[in-house]
Amino acid sequence: MKKVRLIILIILGSFTFNSCSDWLYLEPQDGIIVQEFWKSKEDVEAAVMGCYASLLGNNQGSGYDIPQQLFLWGELRADMVTTSRLNTDFQYVVNGDILPDNRLCEWGAFYRTINYCNTVLHYAPGVQDVDPSFTTKALQHYEGEAYGLRALMYFYLVRVFDEVPLKTNATTNDGEKFAVPKSSRTEIFNLIKSDLKKAEEYAPESYGDIASNKGRLTKYAINAIQADVYLWTEQYDSALLACNKVIDGKKYSLVPGDKEWFTTLYGTGNSIESIFELQFSQDKQNPYYNIFRTRRYLVASPVAIEEYFPQDEYTLPQDADVRADGGSYKSSDNYSIWKYLGINREDLRAESESWAHFIIYRYADILLMKSEALAQLNRGQDALDLIHQIRNRAKASKISDVWGGATDKRSVNEFLLAERAREFAYEGKRWFDILRFARRNHYENKQLLIDMVLKAAPPDKQLTIKNKYEDTLSHYLPIYFGELDANPALVQNPFYETQQNF
Repeated sequence: MKKVRLIILIILGSFTFNSCSDWLYLEPQDGIIVQEFWKSKEDVEAAVMGCYASLLGNNQGSGYDIPQQLFLWGELRADMVTTSRLNTDFQYVVNGDILPDNRLCEWGAFYRTINYCNTVLHYAPGVQDVDPSFTTKALQHYEGEAYGLRALMYFYLVRVFDEVPLKTNATTNDGEKFAVPKSSRTEIFNLIKSDLKKAEEYAPESYGDIASNKGRLTKYAINAIQADVYLWTEQYDSALLACNKVIDGKKYSLVPGDKEWFTTLYGTGNSIESIFELQFSQDKQNPYYNIFRTRRYLVASPVAIEEYFPQDEYTLPQDADVRADGGSYKSSDNYSIWKYLGINREDLRAESESWAHFIIYRYADILLMKSEALAQLNRGQDALDLIHQIRNRAKASKISDVWGGATDKRSVNEFLLAERAREFAYEGKRWFDILRFARRNHYENKQLLIDMVLKAAPPDKQLTIKNKYEDTLSHYLPIYFGELDANPALVQNPFYETQQNF
């Protein structure tokens, strides 16, 4: 029988994500490596570390890796970035000409991580039979991480592609058939919630050191994902409960909005505010310097900056919103996206120091997700109080303050969206925020999404783009043509069926 090799980038003997030079090869149960590898709790630990390492980038092809896609999927179709230099893939998206041959539609990196998680869940329990020191509690901790990471990967996929194949068994034989059809949105969210429930039960509250607590899924990180998922499925009481679990744990707080705010939160990373972030380092640098500086494909949109960070002529520069110039962007550097380029508010990183982390969840997100849940539960004043907690930390301009009252639900929601744009500028959340609000109550606010897309659209493309985005199926990416060729059970997103012959 043929053996399959699942290549997992691992960090041997380290929870601090400092070395990324070794590879772990796993084979099916009849393979030599399985017989030699899955023998100890250290083997399981190494395999779990490989799951995390795969989030940092392990693409062996010419497409995009997870760190790039987390940013691009969350920002490129939104209104906060604009193209500065031609990149064909990016430009087609901005122009509304998304086709199934665009490499941004590849999902292979996410399914690779999913399969690594499936492999851990498949083999790890058997290690207890050969390693008596491998306790049930330790096994459950690792299983919790695998369930949590698998849920997070599917959560991104369902928001980007809508219906996708669900695969929960490990690929252990290269003769295995891959004709896996798409599952419904409901089925995918049911799996995500089920995985997160197990992860919450199994994952620890702490791993004993800061880097691990920020770079691995703790129980609180699982709660953060749960809150996000419940907002998407319009279960606001459950979202509120998940947020309160993080808040009541008292492990996190907002980084003070002083002169060290940027350095603490973005320059150094792993702050008291951080819940889960990708751990880049000198040995494994991020891809963002190349996108935002070396090739300069994308910059902050001046139009969005003017809207979300309005200039107050009566405010001194040192009293301005800390998230504005020198925070999210840098106007003196031609509106570069500064969160990944600056070592502090003024100084640019060297290219060799491109290890700024990618923050997936932080405490500010918990407060604003709780605010969103409260607003949907008609507790407008409570929602506004949390928003103003974020604004007070940031010294937000009074010009951008809420214009309606607490009982005006639409006003509170629009204020919340604008505040999320300011707080999480260029953190890969903008498109998902607008889509979530737009599709609520059977697309009651679809115009929010259309208006946002048109802000960034070229003038000669606006009518075409408007017509496309009226169709809600266009809000999801097409399945990459290579996936359709490899998996005959897949069916293209109906919106793109007529666009496959390119």
